[in-house]
Amino acid sequence: MNSGNSDDNPKFLVVVERDKCTSCGTCEDACPELFELDSESLAHIKGSKRVGNNDELGVETEDCSLDAAESCPVMCIHVYEDGEELI
Repeated sequence: MNSGNSDDNPKFLVVVERDKCTSCGTCEDACPELFELDSESLAHIKGSKRVGNNDELGVETEDCSLDAAESCPVMCIHVYEDGEELI
């Protein structure tokens, strides 16, 4: 897990394990302002950085990212608060 930009330390980190994604689109339905399906039909966090095969984005509020993580049937979306995994 990479916390991203060291200049700012966002409270939350949202991570998508792309190799587990089944392209169901529930993340996009639950949180369209943050998630979309990319050209490979895999979950993508808008504005995220690719770390290995994962997408990672630091955010100041969890907004609907928890809803997206909870809606994922294969649990490939994780939300961390101050380094502790929430889901």
